[in-house]
Amino acid sequence: MKKIILPLVLLSSSVFATQSSTDNQSGEIELLLSEAASKLIYLNNDCNKPIDPQKFKELAKIKAFSEGHMSIEGISWEKTKRKANKMYGALKIEAPLGEYCQEFREDIRGHYKFLKDTSV
Repeated sequence: MKKIILPLVLLSSSVFATQSSTDNQSGEIELLLSEAASKLIYLNNDCNKPIDPQKFKELAKIKAFSEGHMSIEGISWEKTKRKANKMYGALKIEAPLGEYCQEFREDIRGHYKFLKDTSV
């Protein structure tokens, strides 16, 4: 009986450790994407730089990959959206008159050079 229980205990603890690691990675990616999304919301709302929300998920994959993550599978888009809106609120308090517009535009140009510039 001990021979059966010990492998089951080890297997279940290894599954739990893997799940915990996956949850941590998802949280890390969600935070990363929330930060990027908050800047895009700021650009959209305060800098007259329209951002297509449908393109964000594709850009999110590229952002996550550029930061060393292989996938965005398993993240919660609702959590990401809530965090992004909270972060946008903080940005709006810090720079209510669009003071970050130039910095965020340059940041996007630097990271996503393939995007068409819509400010022209």
